[in-house]
Amino acid sequence: MKKILSFALALVMLALAMPLYAAEGTAPADLPYITSDSVAFMDYNGGSDDASGSSASSAKKTFGSVRASGAIGLLANGGTLVISAKAYLAKNYTLPKLKTPMLITSTYGGTVYMNDTPASNPSCAFKMASGAQMTFESDVIIDDIIVFQEHPVATAFVVKSGATLVIGDGVKSMSKTGVKVQIIVENGGRAIIGGGDFDVVCQNGGEVVEGYTYDYLKVKQGETPKEDNSELINVPPAVGYIAYNSGNNNNDGLSPSTPKKSLLALNANGAMSVVAGGGTLVVTGRLYVGGDYTIPKLGSKLTITGEYGGTNYVNSDNVENPESGMIKMLSEKTLTIEGDVRLENIILFQENGQNTIKVANGGVLTIGDGVQNLTKQLYTMKLVVEAGGTLIFENADHGFDSIEGDGIVIMPETLEEEKTEVKLTIGSKTAYINGKAETLDAAPINRNNRTMLPVRFLANAFGVSNDGIKWDAATRTATLSNSETTIVVKIDAPSMTVNGLAVALDSPAIIENNRTYLPVRAIANALGVKNENIKWDAATNTATLVK
Repeated sequence: MKKILSFALALVMLALAMPLYAAEGTAPADLPYITSDSVAFMDYNGGSDDASGSSASSAKKTFGSVRASGAIGLLANGGTLVISAKAYLAKNYTLPKLKTPMLITSTYGGTVYMNDTPASNPSCAFKMASGAQMTFESDVIIDDIIVFQEHPVATAFVVKSGATLVIGDGVKSMSKTGVKVQIIVENGGRAIIGGGDFDVVCQNGGEVVEGYTYDYLKVKQGETPKEDNSELINVPPAVGYIAYNSGNNNNDGLSPSTPKKSLLALNANGAMSVVAGGGTLVVTGRLYVGGDYTIPKLGSKLTITGEYGGTNYVNSDNVENPESGMIKMLSEKTLTIEGDVRLENIILFQENGQNTIKVANGGVLTIGDGVQNLTKQLYTMKLVVEAGGTLIFENADHGFDSIEGDGIVIMPETLEEEKTEVKLTIGSKTAYINGKAETLDAAPINRNNRTMLPVRFLANAFGVSNDGIKWDAATRTATLSNSETTIVVKIDAPSMTVNGLAVALDSPAIIENNRTYLPVRAIANALGVKNENIKWDAATNTATLVK
């Protein structure tokens, strides 16, 4: 249980007379949210401030300053600080005012780095030297991380005037001594506390909201806030259209007749804002890259193509300057891939000085069927695959003259399709994933001649983590979401929604023995399992699903 401390009796008396605490569960009107895509990794034990800080394997060692070589030097504009092992503060430290809010977390990109063992010194946690304080002059969100109190003298987070500190419900407090980390909210500062276990010290004029849990707003990688900043909205994969020669960035970019003109940034008005959640970008004219440009990690895979919906926009009749369905760049510019991108049925046109397509660490680029390399020069675009990047060719005759770098290059003969096979039997708590036995918390049942299964097992098996499974008791609604799909199912409803689109159910979700059961086939279909890959053995009452 959190408690309020005072520095002096006078402050206590004044606090009693002033409304320093917002009512529990009351949402502030101006919640901070993450607008910068900048990411830095930090590891005090294994990192180095000479490293790039762009991944867990090249993490920074210290926080540093906005002008130094530590992690904060990469986040002057705000963004995400990923604690991939241990963050340690050896002395008092002040995080200055950044341009936009910052998220400090140990969960990022689908990887959970949090590790609470050993209890005496967790392997992945945030801790400070005895009595040390970390002062926030900027808006900061701390979530999905362990905060560890190691010494008998309390450490503290100090929230200065004008700053907001958000403690998300994914924060776990641990202590070696029984002493709790303090949160000191100074006059004009604000703390919103939804997780962890802290001693809260509220000074005159400070504001604290306790017990209020919400999804802090994240404007990055396939997510965007509502105008009222009230909740997180997962943007589903979309179809956007782009044509440099005939488009306009004031268009909505949602049809061939209203294409965007240019890519621009995720939070700008170009084509990337349409496909921030991943999906398909259709090049009806020319996709022109006028400077070095980076496609970041999005909500899901992005396919860039010149053919869609039965219409082929690719026109290579003018080999000196193709008219449509093509990508070209300003002389000597680089297109960098940080996420998962697929090119298919499109022209890559090398016009002037050498252009480069670079696959960055963590990025995946697939060169699919129908990609043509055309050039006015003696060379085609160059491919560079950095260490940690992956380049996949689906056709051995890819047409690139030059492939460089230390990353992974996969040719067609090395491609192997990974499949997941799930077997479950009515009335049995034992199920199988790729032949390995798993124990269910409740057995599948048959209702209305339909196989019904507790939600978590099937969702986990086909790509939905536990973090992506939500239950709203008030509305009796289950939500399953991963980077590609969001499914919303309401108990007893005749339909569900998949990425915002209604899908009829032949058997509604039910609650039985305090368990939520969902129809197996409908959920499996929504998660990418085709009907032909769902088999039913009536003799053994066993369903087999393959994805």
